[in-house]
Amino acid sequence: MGYNNLNRFNKMQRATIADVARMASVGKVTVSYVLNGRAKEVGISTETAERIVAVAKELDYRPNRLARMLAGKKTDMIAVVFQEPNYFSLGSTFLNEVLRGVAAECVEQDLDLMLHTRRSDNLHLEADALSDGRIDGVLILRDEDDETLRALISRKFPLVLFFSRATDPGIAYVDCDNFTGGKIAAQHLVGLGHKNLGIVLGKEKSVDSSDRFQGFRSVLETAKLDLDPRNITHFESPTSSASEVIAMLQGPNRPTGLFIWSDDVAFQCMRIIQEMGLRIPEDISLVGFDSTPACNMVQPNLTSVRQPVEEMARAATKILSSITRGGSDISTQLVFPPNIDVRASTCPPAKYFKEEII
Repeated sequence: MGYNNLNRFNKMQRATIADVARMASVGKVTVSYVLNGRAKEVGISTETAERIVAVAKELDYRPNRLARMLAGKKTDMIAVVFQEPNYFSLGSTFLNEVLRGVAAECVEQDLDLMLHTRRSDNLHLEADALSDGRIDGVLILRDEDDETLRALISRKFPLVLFFSRATDPGIAYVDCDNFTGGKIAAQHLVGLGHKNLGIVLGKEKSVDSSDRFQGFRSVLETAKLDLDPRNITHFESPTSSASEVIAMLQGPNRPTGLFIWSDDVAFQCMRIIQEMGLRIPEDISLVGFDSTPACNMVQPNLTSVRQPVEEMARAATKILSSITRGGSDISTQLVFPPNIDVRASTCPPAKYFKEEII
């Protein structure tokens, strides 16, 4: 069967590279070279190349991505991996901004995007699944001691940590200056006159949460203000237990100013505080972290340390695209500076008001 017998091909079947080769009277390798833009490189004549392209078009031939994967070629697909697979279903305002940035840059880089939602109790098997050839690389938000992350690194699988970082200089990451972010939050509250402060942290092994705490505490030490250990609590995610926060708010030394490591968690804290009959900011001032657009949608509007989430997500995606395509140093590391957006959830403490009136 040759080029002139295309009408005899059953177009109800998906065409294969073997079909194109047979009908163009060439070998499959020749078809592969032509359709991958390497005809001139290997000396295939213009006439032959044009014939192959015409046959492929007539047969509506589309390269099989799985076949490309098995052949060790790029899939032009990357994955986003968060700490927990169900994070994508939480309606997180932070996640919305992350995916907005990733998706926008994927369009620019001509990449497809996969969300990693399959849970695995064996983190090495999780690494196997991520590196099985379906994707070219991952954007990953995991703690540095995470076993899946370490397994991917040991296999030299292309990855970029984002909204986290690694001490290993050979690992690419995009993060915010979280130490400075913690300082900014404390400076704002101390500047308003608050002396009894508290902080709500994320996971104990979270590098970002720890850095924000260290920055926050450094300002209090400089101002010679004590931080009551009872006012240092953890609230890992909006779906985690809020028992520590509730105990702090019901305690004998409730803080008048509170820094919360994440806007998503801060929104839950606002709900708890208001259900307890306390006023924001009159009874307790709140500062979040991320400053997503949702901060303007809660009442009162949330004062928050701003990291440029969408911009950081785009930067991480661009770096990963370059790494997977051989154009970037795998050790690229970017740190973005934070700022603060002051809104209605902070004010001087009530005692300060009384002293001013007197």
